[in-house]
Amino acid sequence: MGPVRPGRLLRRRDTDPSAPWARWVLGPAVGLPMLDGRDGHGPVSAGATVGATVTSNDVLLGEILVARQPIVDADLLVVGYELLFDDHLAAGSPAVADGDLRAAATVLIDGVLALGREITTDGDDAYMEVPVELLEAGMLLDLPPEGLVLQIPRGAQPTPALQAALERHRSAGFRLLLDALEPGDDRWPLLPQIDLVKVDTAQLGEPDALGLVRELARDDVPVVALQVEEPATFDRFVGAGARYFQGFFFTRPRVVRARRPLGLPAGHLRLLRELAADEVDLAVVEELVRSDLTLTDRFLRTVDLLSGWREVESVRHGLVLMGTRRLHRWVSLLVLASVQQDRPAELLTTASARARYCEELQHTRGRPGGLEPFSLGMFSVLGIDGVVDEIVLRDVPVTDEVRSALVGQPGELRDLLDIALSAERADWERLVALGYGLGLDPPQLARAYHEALRWSAQTRRAQDSG
Repeated sequence: MGPVRPGRLLRRRDTDPSAPWARWVLGPAVGLPMLDGRDGHGPVSAGATVGATVTSNDVLLGEILVARQPIVDADLLVVGYELLFDDHLAAGSPAVADGDLRAAATVLIDGVLALGREITTDGDDAYMEVPVELLEAGMLLDLPPEGLVLQIPRGAQPTPALQAALERHRSAGFRLLLDALEPGDDRWPLLPQIDLVKVDTAQLGEPDALGLVRELARDDVPVVALQVEEPATFDRFVGAGARYFQGFFFTRPRVVRARRPLGLPAGHLRLLRELAADEVDLAVVEELVRSDLTLTDRFLRTVDLLSGWREVESVRHGLVLMGTRRLHRWVSLLVLASVQQDRPAELLTTASARARYCEELQHTRGRPGGLEPFSLGMFSVLGIDGVVDEIVLRDVPVTDEVRSALVGQPGELRDLLDIALSAERADWERLVALGYGLGLDPPQLARAYHEALRWSAQTRRAQDSG
């Protein structure tokens, strides 16, 4: 990516200035877009700052590739997300080493934090690696500390300057985390000033990592087990005393079951098929929604939440307000939730962000796409690493092109899905290469991902309410 110029910090104009995080956002507040018929594309009223072009006087939003990875507790409840970003001003880069601390702070604040925790982390805690130089300079001390966990990077030396900086940040209310601690690590003297420790299970190897977790747990040090990729690995680290877990084990089935069709409820299957038709008959859709009392109740609650000031008078009125594309998204989420009830709730959040990202990328490319990109991302969580067994997909109403991509066949739609998977894992090299292959540059990839996170956060609130 090219040089990133400092943006400017603006105060949020339409929220309580005393509220946490209210002071440090860019431009207008990012809120829930109303159901205004724009179908999620084009300008979005409250989220207009997302994707702004960087100039000497503009913000950095949309110019930095950001990924988030969930951190869950032993009950598989999300406690926060690590925010990872790709830019030449990342920790340890020449710009930071040369003393360009203000520019580095601009990237962290304007480019990442300014998106707002409501979007980037759904309001949960944000974990971010911070260059030691920024901590020592105290340039983050004016940030509101609520919900922000600062990670001390690997290789940091426990100098008096760093120890004093950690004390200042803890006194200001920040929580501090040592990233990837190892036996014999130079950072062990920092433990008294640290709130959490990460142990990299892949880097150390599982036996050594388990031993280190047990040692830290005996001293009552909260541990985040990093790179936990399988349910059985999760179980072992729970037993060793780890409190939190980061990895993609929750997307993998705990037990390998016999392959079988997804088993969609008949009414939901009919509704999906009707919404996938070239011409949607609202009368038929209304009848299918009204025939299921639970579906009717959740539909009306969701539309009421998303419609803002408009009063929803009936199912038909709600259908008109929501529109066919939004209705298809909502029904897809509902169907997935109904057949994945034994899986962590974060799986649905992953599915919604992945689906919206695929859809937004295709829109950015100027391709109509229809319902294909969203269905592609949504149903990709039914398989490991986005590859779904053909038998599972047998009754799922998707096109042949989507079906081919989901079973792993190469092609344009598969590349679209692989971009989404690369973004989740912060595999920047693969992400950018695949993006260029589809005519998408890094800023376009970034803006599309920010939109996906915004929509996923909105959807999560709607699902929680419904």
